[in-house]
Amino acid sequence: MLLALFMVMYALSQIDINNVKDFSDSMDKAFEIPVVQQKTINNPQKTKILEEKRSLLKTFSTTEARVEMQNVDISDQKVEINSLKTQIKSIESSINKDAVEFKNIENLIEKNLGNIGEISVSRETRGLIIRLKDTVLFDPGSDIIKDNAQVTLDKLAGILREIPNSIRIEGHTDSQPINTPRFPSNWELSTARATNIIKYLINQHNINPQKFSAVGYGEYMPLKESVLEDNQSINRRVDIVILSSATKIFEPESNIKR
Repeated sequence: MLLALFMVMYALSQIDINNVKDFSDSMDKAFEIPVVQQKTINNPQKTKILEEKRSLLKTFSTTEARVEMQNVDISDQKVEINSLKTQIKSIESSINKDAVEFKNIENLIEKNLGNIGEISVSRETRGLIIRLKDTVLFDPGSDIIKDNAQVTLDKLAGILREIPNSIRIEGHTDSQPINTPRFPSNWELSTARATNIIKYLINQHNINPQKFSAVGYGEYMPLKESVLEDNQSINRRVDIVILSSATKIFEPESNIKR
């Protein structure tokens, strides 16, 4: 047993350390990865350099990946900026077109309805406002359109039918409370009035329903303080709002076109 152990120890003593080093170097060159055993055989300083090189390569790869991601982000941002520029140009074009269209509508209303003192036209950021006092359209506390109001709506329908813009009908009341089985509050009354005007324009003049929306504000969007009776009558109104094309991007859209 001792003889066998002696023979093994002798054989190991005859292994050439340089041959081991040569083999390790060849592995480095073949796979470009330092062999782990080299640390115990080779110069520790060289091992440290190789480890630093590996660390630098890893850092470089990480940095390169980050730069590529940043380039992608910058490219995406440029696309988004160009898209916004296109939208802005489109909005500017729509605003200019609206200005011409609104002026034509003002002229038509002045020509066809100028003798009705209870109708006014004004411009706001959201669009052109055709304002009608409630007495033109309804009896007090009612949502039924008066017979003599239909002539006024018929004239307006001829104008509204031709414009491409969306139209919002807004009902407003004064601050006097209402409490009837049909209208428990001014919310219901103002909304019913706006809705009935839309129904009339659709049913009698075949205007595209998708152009319309109805809003009831009750007494909560007054033009004047509701202390005086004169102010109360000013606040009772229906606004026909021809929305600016620029507001279209904020409006809901349907995927189904009719």
